Amino acid sequence: MNHPPYTWRELLARLTERPAERQRVAEALGVTPYTVTRWIEGQSEPRIQNLKRLPEVFPGYSQLFSELIQAELVPNAPPASVPLFHPQHEVPTAFLVQVLSAYATSSGPFRSWSLRTLTLQQALAQLDPDRVGMEITLVQCIAPAPGGRVRSLCERMGIGNAPWESRVSRRLLFLGAESLSGWTVGRGEPGVVQDLEQEGLLPFRKGPYEQSAVAWPLQRAGKIAGCLLVSSVLANYFTPSHLTAIEVYANALSLSFGDEEFYELHRIGLHEIPVLSRQQEYTSMAHLRERTARLRREREYTLSEVQAEALALQEMEAELLTLPDEPEL
Repeated sequence: MNHPPYTWRELLARLTERPAERQRVAEALGVTPYTVTRWIEGQSEPRIQNLKRLPEVFPGYSQLFSELIQAELVPNAPPASVPLFHPQHEVPTAFLVQVLSAYATSSGPFRSWSLRTLTLQQALAQLDPDRVGMEITLVQCIAPAPGGRVRSLCERMGIGNAPWESRVSRRLLFLGAESLSGWTVGRGEPGVVQDLEQEGLLPFRKGPYEQSAVAWPLQRAGKIAGCLLVSSVLANYFTPSHLTAIEVYANALSLSFGDEEFYELHRIGLHEIPVLSRQQEYTSMAHLRERTARLRREREYTLSEVQAEALALQEMEAELLTLPDEPEL
């Protein structure tokens, strides 16, 4: 080597000059050798899952791969002294035991609430240990009408550190194709934006205080139920070790959903949703409770609370999607 590699792509190119080695890497990552070639030449970007596995495929170069990948994802971060794809603080085994116990011993709405509360609390403690400022939100697909497509998402639960609300609470904010969550759910792959102020990015709608964000899909058997959205007050906050932990927490949250709440990608066709200020007239937790109670009365209590709430959310979604466009200033 005439000089040290400047990027992970250059390192990958050097290590896979031999066709047999490029074939080995492709098989390890579940892609084709041609795809590896396109990564090297900068013609395509690997998925986050594949990018963070590269150090594992080259154990002798794992530290260097981690540093070069971090330099691309988080350009202003100091060099790492340990491999970044093996977090200094792994997701605790005790937490995983709690989650599996809750999944095995509880059922219905109580199981969902328990799993989600445990996971959101642990995720916040690990991902923002110094309480710099973070919000973690569970985003769910709104059930479509029979035979229809998923048209919107909804924030259902969240937790945060200041300046966001600190306790686990129910949420009600509709999202669509205009959001990072919508981008992730619509494609079934993680979305990472390290600087939401940077010009030239995809036009994701930015929330208050939010400077960087990660959205990770909630998946089961290739289907999607929503995503886990993690927002930080700092730009360039998320390292590869954060992404590894976020994937674990997203998988844990997926246990809180029923099979019927997951949808094939071809059944997801998200619309754009009005901003929060325009939603508030039509949606609130109080409105949701009123609608849910009304629907149960109208159906003579043949609907469970969960079923009635799903129908109430469909009503709210329909009203939002028929709002006229905002007038131009």
